[in-house]
Amino acid sequence: MSLVAAVTDRAAEFVEQRTSRRGFVGRSAMVGSALMVGGSTFVLRPGTAYAAVCSCPPSGSAVRRSCDCNDLCCGGYTEFCCHIYGENACPPNTLLAGWWKVDNSTYCDGAARYYLDCNRESPACSCGSSGVCRGADTTCQCRTCDSRRDGCTAFRYGNCNNDVACVGPIMCRVVTCSKPWELDPGCSTVARTDPATAFHHRACLEQPVPPAPPPPEPEPVVVTAESRAWAKAVYADYLGRQPSADEEEALAAEVSRGLDRVGLSVSFSRSDVYLSSVVDDLYREILGRPAGASAVAYWTERLQLGATVTSVAATLYGSNEYFNRFDSVEGFVTSLYADILNRVPNENGLSYWSAVASVPDQRPKVGAFFFDSIESRRKRVLGLYERFLNRRPGPSGLEHWADVLTSGNDLALATFLSGSREHFNRAQDRFG
Repeated sequence: MSLVAAVTDRAAEFVEQRTSRRGFVGRSAMVGSALMVGGSTFVLRPGTAYAAVCSCPPSGSAVRRSCDCNDLCCGGYTEFCCHIYGENACPPNTLLAGWWKVDNSTYCDGAARYYLDCNRESPACSCGSSGVCRGADTTCQCRTCDSRRDGCTAFRYGNCNNDVACVGPIMCRVVTCSKPWELDPGCSTVARTDPATAFHHRACLEQPVPPAPPPPEPEPVVVTAESRAWAKAVYADYLGRQPSADEEEALAAEVSRGLDRVGLSVSFSRSDVYLSSVVDDLYREILGRPAGASAVAYWTERLQLGATVTSVAATLYGSNEYFNRFDSVEGFVTSLYADILNRVPNENGLSYWSAVASVPDQRPKVGAFFFDSIESRRKRVLGLYERFLNRRPGPSGLEHWADVLTSGNDLALATFLSGSREHFNRAQDRFG
């Protein structure tokens, strides 16, 4: 798992000034089903959703055109399938990997209009844990200057067909007034919105979307006792409760059918209940008080849209509420050393960080530096191991995962641990 948070942050800051495209991922997205920030993608947008960069398409694309910077080719979005292939449907060798909507659309008589990403299927590349990659067999291009890009954006929202572990870049977009989960049972109801695409349109979209074929009859599944035990363990570890009979049956059936446990864990690690507990724990640890309802709602949504645990902690450590607990900047820095590093600063460290923290808008960056330190990352790895595996990691495992958490993406480590064979086996002892 390669994690490059610093590169992601800089890319997000650059693009943020140039596009409104899917702003919810502006600073956090190069993460992902998912779900770790990777050098090649999945984040909840690489750099940003579809970065509007003044090149047509960006440097490194196989086919580039000399277009006016205001042409659609330079706009950053992906072209509609009907404009390229003549049909408002995913073309062969692609599958739906995510969707978003625009509410109150004039094209849908005031109802929601849905935009579906058709990603390359079986790309010639390895996704790792990111769930998406750019294959050497896919051409990034614009067909004309008046065409949007296709095959350029390696990203998936993670709300369609998550059982497919690896997909390539987005080849085109389908647009419909019908709910995506009614067109493809592999799509979930987890919604994303992008008002900036409200007036994206092509004449070919006036043609109705062909009705989806009826889903095949599911093969009978024998739900195993081992799968039921794991379902109970996941609900207990993430949500702090036991599943209802229907919830247990549904999740156990998915496991018995052979679906990846890590992928199934994603919806739990991104759930309101689990993320609310993560936010509340940070407030109690950093500010010494529980998080208010509005703060929980705000940060839960940010985390679901790709923000990292580090970004939440950095904001709290850099807040006036935390700073005002101390009589001086030196007191603020000394507290960071004590709270995060469990030690006192030396003279040079205290002097340096006090000078940086004397500028108010630098304090969140100071908090982020401390929270992203090796001491903090080790502590967080230990906490997740205790929660999901009830043990400490070995020395090599501790250092490996502490390095992985350089991006601050603690949620991805949680999904990995809960989807592991060790967690599955431990569930048999707990609930079997």
